[in-house]
Parts: sequence; structure tokens; C-alpha cells
Amino acid sequence: MLRRKEIETAYAALFKPNSNKFSNPHSQEHCSANGHEIRMMGLNTGQQVRIERPTENGTILALYTIFGAHDEEANSIFMDYKDPEDVEKRFGLSGAGSFQGKINAQVAAVDLTDAQAKAYSEFIEHLTDDGHNSELVVIAPHGGNIEEHTDEQAEHVARKLPSDCVSVWMCKGFKKGGGAFARWHITSTDISVESFPKLKTIYGRHFKYAIAFHGWDREKKSICIGGSISYDLKQEFKTAIANAVSGSGIEVAIGGDDGGGDKICPLNFNGNDSDNIVNRLSTNGGIQIEQSEKARDDYGCEIAEAVANVIRPKLTV
Repeated sequence: MLRRKEIETAYAALFKPNSNKFSNPHSQEHCSANGHEIRMMGLNTGQQVRIERPTENGTILALYTIFGAHDEEANSIFMDYKDPEDVEKRFGLSGAGSFQGKINAQVAAVDLTDAQAKAYSEFIEHLTDDGHNSELVVIAPHGGNIEEHTDEQAEHVARKLPSDCVSVWMCKGFKKGGGAFARWHITSTDISVESFPKLKTIYGRHFKYAIAFHGWDREKKSICIGGSISYDLKQEFKTAIANAVSGSGIEVAIGGDDGGGDKICPLNFNGNDSDNIVNRLSTNGGIQIEQSEKARDDYGCEIAEAVANVIRPKLTV
């Protein structure tokens, strides 16, 4: 049976899917809670919470971002959605009706191994850091089964570099039978350091470089190089990664470049938003690597190796 550290910052609530409470564009990751109640929990808008729906077969869990506060019923949580199926997928419902559950300020389960998190369909946070490094941080916010292999890529880069000049932060989410993305994904621009204790310990470090590995479900065989780092450095990563996947038919492009990148990298995947967590971690801006499923499945290690080779000579060892 899952044993998770109990905290007081949780309360029972009535969860009401209601897209009319939110402005466009709608998101299946956003909710609105009573302002007084979340303040009593020590929370603010913009932070993440865990929503728990008890069932006869166990508790169904999902992460949300508190996108707004309301002054209506104290125990009512409104949940946004793009389509009613979004709520059905997340909570195992037959429709987008209201349900009783609990809102919890503790986002990640604690004291669980990867194997236990996988067995319990849980979400965990990891950090590898010496407490001093400010050269490079490599992150995978959507590891485990959320965006598969991205956590392995982050770890691979770290293994190829001196341990005193690289830190690794990642989250891993699992769901038996599939559906980890629907349960655990939080958009990178929404990630709050206040909701991730291990991330918060390195947030003010002002790393020289920050690299994020991501995955997308686009059928196209493609990789998008984004982030707010300089175009010249993006070009270095593009060249190295293109060489790593040469002959595979996988297209590699820079988000927003003049060489057709916009056809491969939609605007919301460019990774150059200043609120993107990878850009917030680095003084020089971050580098975001979006990869299709085939790229991660068949060339994950090769891509990570290419990334390590590009960044290694830029680090002060």
C-alpha cells in the first residue's frame, strides 16, 4: 500500500468542470479555487496542486495549475477543459460531471523509488546537485511515462560531463495502462518553483546554461531546437543533432528560423517564452529540445550524446 507523507495543506472539495470560468485558450491543466481557501493552504495562483478523486478501486490523481481565484463557494474548484473528454481521461469519469475529492498542495510523492512510483502510478521529483554548481542544469520536467525517455536523456548528458559542473532536475510520472501525460503534464511556462521543493533549492543559482529535454506526440518525425539562448548556439545544437540522426528521415529545425522551422516547430513549441522554466534557470537563456516519439525511441542516447558534446567545451571545469 502506498505510504505518502501526510501534510495539513489539503482539504475536501467539490470539483466542477466549467470552461466558462476561463478565457481562451482553454487548458485541461488549469483550475480556479476559492481565494481564501488557497491562502489558508499557503498557496497562491500560479502554483500547482494535486487533485485526488477517491474511487472503489483506489484514488485517481492529477496535477493542475491554480490559474485563478474566485470568491464563490469555499469548497468549489472549477476545472477548465478544451473538450469534456479531457476530464474523462484524467479522472476516469463517464462524463464531465462534478465529483467529490481533495485538493492537496503536495504535488510530488515523497520517499518513493522509481520502481515504487511506477507500481503506484505516482509522480515524483528528482534532483542531482552538489549544492554549488552554477555551470549547467539539465532538466526533464516530463520524465517517466509522461514524455518517455526525456529523463534518460538528461541523465545521459550528466554522465558525459564532470559531475561538479552539471546538475539534473527532473520529474517522473507514471500511469498503469497509459495516460501519464493526461494525469501529470504541467506546461513548462506554468511550472512554479514554489510547488517543487527540489527545484526551488537551485532556482536562484543563475546557471550559465540550462537544457531541457521534451517530447511531443506529433506524428511527424521531427526535432525542434528552441529556447531563448542565442541563435548561434541553437545552430550548433541543430548541426550536432542532425548529424546524430542522419539517415533516419528525422527533420531537425530551429524554432522560428527562416529555414522552414515554423513548419516543424509550431509557435507554442518554440520554447522562447521568458516564463519557460528552462529560460528562468539560466542567465544566458535556455535551450529546449522537442522531439517526436521516433526520435526519442530510436535515437534518444545519440541525441543526448550530441548535446553533451556541444555543451562540454563551453563549461568552466
